[in-house]
Amino acid sequence: MSGKTIWSIMMDNCLPEHGPHNRHFWFAKHLKEQGYNPVVFVASRERGNAIQMIEDDAPFKVDDSYGFPFVYIRIKDYGESMKKRILAIFEFHKRLNKYADTFAEMFGTPDVILGSNGYPLSPWLANRFARKYNAASICEICDLWPLSLEEYDIIKTGGAIAKAMYVLERKNYEGADAIIFSMEGGADYICDKGWDIANGGKIDLAKVHHINNGIDLEAFRYNAATYNCPVDALEDNGKLKIVYAGSVRKANNIGYLVDVAKCMRNDEGIEFVALGAGDELEELRERVRELGLTNIVFPGAIDKREIPASLEKALLLLLYSSSQVNLSQYGMSQNKLFDYLASGKPVLSNLPSNYSIVNKYDCGIERSFADPEDFANQIREMISDKDSMKRWGDNARATAELYSFVSHTNHLIDIIEDITKEEQ
Repeated sequence: MSGKTIWSIMMDNCLPEHGPHNRHFWFAKHLKEQGYNPVVFVASRERGNAIQMIEDDAPFKVDDSYGFPFVYIRIKDYGESMKKRILAIFEFHKRLNKYADTFAEMFGTPDVILGSNGYPLSPWLANRFARKYNAASICEICDLWPLSLEEYDIIKTGGAIAKAMYVLERKNYEGADAIIFSMEGGADYICDKGWDIANGGKIDLAKVHHINNGIDLEAFRYNAATYNCPVDALEDNGKLKIVYAGSVRKANNIGYLVDVAKCMRNDEGIEFVALGAGDELEELRERVRELGLTNIVFPGAIDKREIPASLEKALLLLLYSSSQVNLSQYGMSQNKLFDYLASGKPVLSNLPSNYSIVNKYDCGIERSFADPEDFANQIREMISDKDSMKRWGDNARATAELYSFVSHTNHLIDIIEDITKEEQ
């Protein structure tokens, strides 16, 4: 039994019953089972569902009902305002820094601090805490900031803000004892930036690791057996269900699925169901009405625990996203993919990656498409090939085992023990 205290900083993490961003919750659960003392620091206002977990003026709130401290740091509700969200990011990290010594007294001085990028201030603060408490630090990258912000046109490519953020990103990597990328091509990214030792930089690639997003299979199977599908559109009506389950926002370009549905409006017996909420939901519902389409519906978001039973109703699952070429070259790590795999259903993706899990393990088809009609034809080909559909589904279920949080946590433990071995 280790007994090491592990602090995880991930502002947007939440409880499994509140949304899909549970990576550090599951890490903590399995670390606790193996004798570690995990503490997870998250924002009080959960990003995916806007639930405010601290209703009074308390600076923080501790929930230890899951067997480890899940600590909410109070931030203001920011609604849909990007400006207020940015202010909330600073508020979270400032307040966490302010009460760090209090947390050290409450939970024990940390041996390892994992700062997840999420937001670049989290690994920056992890490095700062590591120096303060004579601990080791892990910089975890779940989102390539600022590259993703440039890709989504949130900030100007090569502009002053981007340059400043790249400097912070590089320093976060240099200051960490270990770097974990959720995307498989993280080491390639560092080399492309010229930040590794071989290219004249300071980063030793030996400290770069890969732990993709994953799934807690025990929880998935429990939820599948316990919670029913709440979506009327997924009830059996004799039609084949093509399902997308994820955020409905401009970054994912879900409007393209409406174009595909338009191409297949005369394909009797096929229905598209796009589960999820986001900034395009009402706009796309209105577009479907204007086009008079009856083969695609947007039911909205459902409880995360109801996802397994809902995916069970599908014939084919769509892993759709806009053409994020600069990001996808380093691999993708969408949470929904691992729900898809665990459901044992074939996957169709339009975002080819150098590190495609779908293609590597033959769980379906992932490639680029010329236009919506090309995408529609691929759907027609796939669902007509019953032998391949069964093979893809079987492979998907087997592949989910490789990405369980049990195996992921074991990998994390290897990293923790390696970077703390000099202190043993």
